[in-house]
Amino acid sequence: MSLDEKKILEQKYSETVQKLEIANAQLKQANQKLKEYEEKAAKAEKASQMKSLFLANMSHEIRTPLNAIEGFSRVMAETDSQEERLNYMEIIESNNSRLLSLVNEILDLSRVESGEIVIKKNPTDLNMLMNSIKQLFKFRCPETVILNWKKPELPAVMNTDENRLTQVFSNLISNALKHTPRGTISYGYRLINNTEEIEFYVADTGSGIDPKFIDHIFDTYASKDAEQQRGFGLGLALCRIIVEKMGGHIEVKSTLGEGSVFTFTMPFTGNVGGMSISNRSANNMRTLRVSNHPDQKAMKTILVAEDEESNFELVRIVLQKRYNLLRAHNGIEAVTMYEEDKPDLILMDIRMPEMDGLDATRIIKEVNQDVPIIALSAFAFPENIREAKAAGCNDFMAKPFKVEDLIELIKHYIGS
Repeated sequence: MSLDEKKILEQKYSETVQKLEIANAQLKQANQKLKEYEEKAAKAEKASQMKSLFLANMSHEIRTPLNAIEGFSRVMAETDSQEERLNYMEIIESNNSRLLSLVNEILDLSRVESGEIVIKKNPTDLNMLMNSIKQLFKFRCPETVILNWKKPELPAVMNTDENRLTQVFSNLISNALKHTPRGTISYGYRLINNTEEIEFYVADTGSGIDPKFIDHIFDTYASKDAEQQRGFGLGLALCRIIVEKMGGHIEVKSTLGEGSVFTFTMPFTGNVGGMSISNRSANNMRTLRVSNHPDQKAMKTILVAEDEESNFELVRIVLQKRYNLLRAHNGIEAVTMYEEDKPDLILMDIRMPEMDGLDATRIIKEVNQDVPIIALSAFAFPENIREAKAAGCNDFMAKPFKVEDLIELIKHYIGS
């Protein structure tokens, strides 16, 4: 090989190596862009799923009080008893308040996230604030729940936003009440780190939180499983946003079946002493039988699986003269009571604590495919209906429902 031929080959080799390096760089750049695109697509898909779940949960939260409002409005118009009218009116007003509170939470959450709400700090006597919270919940706690707070030896005055602090306590105590049918809810505050920080707390002896859900209960878009487990709405997400906006952080510790402790810690500026510086008990899990019919033994039996008191009360009033009624508060009770009492039909709520209605339906249908199960749910999107049918439900009725439609549907399966 001549010298000139050798030089030509070396030049071609060099050019080939350069082209390969350029191609490798372009391939690396293309792979990086593809990775970025995939990450963006994954985030967009997740955001879409979270928004869809948010809408589904909000639909459920709105439909639940609407069901009571519509149902008891009809029932109230048909009764001549003044006492019953007053009782139904109280239930309607309670659910009106619940619906209004939910709408306010949605609007408030939107304002806080967009930065429209400004924290206005003023000197606040914390003992007076704690006492006002006690008065706020004076008539909202059932007789089976004790609400208390331990007054510190030295009074504290903190430079804070009294209204927002009250809102956080109100949301946390309301959440504790949902999951503490009987027991104690304690709340208050304590100074820590040589009075540099203040820790507020709300503790309950209720049902507790499953460990697999505990990391997500402050999320704005709560997981579907977390919703079914304990029923967390916008209140906890709003608490987290407000606390963080006030310079603090919030956390929760919980033992399933024993209760939960929510704490939120903030920097303390103010003075102390004038110087500057969360299961139902066994009794509540038993069968509730309701009937005013003179020939109770001849009546057919319906098991109503429903954790919401107002929803069950509506069904009870509508059906108690036509059928024997059993009441389960959750899916576990529904399965147990079906095995013990063998009802003729089951009205199954979908979202319940401890075990949801879908799992309870699957278990019951494995034992007896013939028992009719009607799903009653405020989750009323097409996919929810498909899930209920796939689990074994014979029919589906969305909340709010018309009482006459419910009666006709039951008659279709088991007669009068």
